[in-house]
Amino acid sequence: MKEKKRILWPKSKCCLKKFLDLEFLAKYGSIAIIIGSIAVQSLNIVENKNFELSFFSIIINLFFLVVVLTKLEIIKIDSLEKYLDNLLKIMIFIFLLNFVAYLFANDLIQNYVYAPLSFLGAYFFFLLLYKKSI
Repeated sequence: MKEKKRILWPKSKCCLKKFLDLEFLAKYGSIAIIIGSIAVQSLNIVENKNFELSFFSIIINLFFLVVVLTKLEIIKIDSLEKYLDNLLKIMIFIFLLNFVAYLFANDLIQNYVYAPLSFLGAYFFFLLLYKKSI
């Protein structure tokens, strides 16, 4: 019997698997990152900072949330099914681009909070992309 490919997943089921379930992190971590991004942009709208850009970002992040929920089979959108892998690749690229942009920003919160969150988001989307049956 062939062992399934497990990219970036622990080989043994001992130590790390007991304390850290990567499937759980891939599922709910990606959802949490997107919801966190929506919350930050909502806070920017309430504080009247970059209203247009924040509103556009919320719309994009809501679409990303629909993509992730469709990939996790929480919701079903047939017209989106064939594009899921390509959309996840685009999401990985955007979150990595955000990571680099936040690293070079002048604000410490962007350097030390938003940059790692963007990198974690890209990692979680990568796990979703290469794990076929989560």
